[in-house]
Amino acid sequence: MTRALLLALALLAGCATEGNGRVVQLDDATAGALLVPGRTTQAQVRAALGEGTVVRFESGRETWHYVHRSGMAKGWDAVPYINLIAARVAGDEKELVVLFDASGVVMRWSLQVNPATRRKG
Repeated sequence: MTRALLLALALLAGCATEGNGRVVQLDDATAGALLVPGRTTQAQVRAALGEGTVVRFESGRETWHYVHRSGMAKGWDAVPYINLIAARVAGDEKELVVLFDASGVVMRWSLQVNPATRRKG
């Protein structure tokens, strides 16, 4: 019984979400209204979505990356016995990438939803 209780507690502790919680609420329509190419500025994106991971290019352009993941927390797949369950639990991932021109205005954006893939074993 003690082992079963410890396993249950470990599994509950292993469920997690990570990343930007504001991205999970985005869909194409909402993103399209928020991220208008040629009009939306970096300051407006920062106010709406917070800080993203920034990649800068020599041309002056930047991409801002936002990711949200849900499911089993990373690292649990290395724990004996728990990895048997963790290997079968995968979460959804949503990723938003925004490209800004050198003046800090949105050029284009991409929103991808990668549904969970369940492994068979």
